[in-house]
Amino acid sequence: MLRTASTNISIITNFGCALSCPYCIWKQHPMLHEKRPTDWYRVEKFLKTYRQLGKVSVSGGGDPLFRYAVNSDWWATLFRLTERLDMKVDVHTRERLYEDNFWLRINRCSLSSDDIKEDIEFLTYLITLANVRIVHVVTKKTTTTLINTYIDIAKQLNCQLTFKELVGYSDGRKYKKYKTLYPNYVFLDKGDYNLYYMPDNTIRSTFLLKNSSY
Repeated sequence: MLRTASTNISIITNFGCALSCPYCIWKQHPMLHEKRPTDWYRVEKFLKTYRQLGKVSVSGGGDPLFRYAVNSDWWATLFRLTERLDMKVDVHTRERLYEDNFWLRINRCSLSSDDIKEDIEFLTYLITLANVRIVHVVTKKTTTTLINTYIDIAKQLNCQLTFKELVGYSDGRKYKKYKTLYPNYVFLDKGDYNLYYMPDNTIRSTFLLKNSSY
């Protein structure tokens, strides 16, 4: 029997990614080359077990919206399951997908962003279709000017905003600095907050696989 998830449940995809972020932890992940098909019977059982949470998040492993046209059948299957179980779907992505029918079925998009000015056009489109949270990973390149720009644009667009701690790389202690300087904003410390359905069809409580599967 699975333990109770502390906050949420997540499905981790492994579709690949169009980007090459210098701080990507998936590059070193043991499941980087895991390509087995999704076991939908087990996914359904996973969702039913935690149905009372009311939603599931989908993230990567690369980016869950990479090559969306190729993976649209995967998404259609997930939506059939979640709609039957009356569960909402959140997605974490960096892709700028202009696909109204997709976003109308999404509860919230957490859009990862390194340069908010480059994302304004897509965010302006996205907020008309789904709830939006802007997520910026604090790195050595993050500056006070950039932090303030994120805050101003998030207010302008009426989006939620989270600053996230870097995992696996040095940020020059900038995360701690900005967390202290901006106490009224959301700063998400690195750690595992979800229960993860992984690309090898195992269910784990740590993303980096430090524990055995359930």
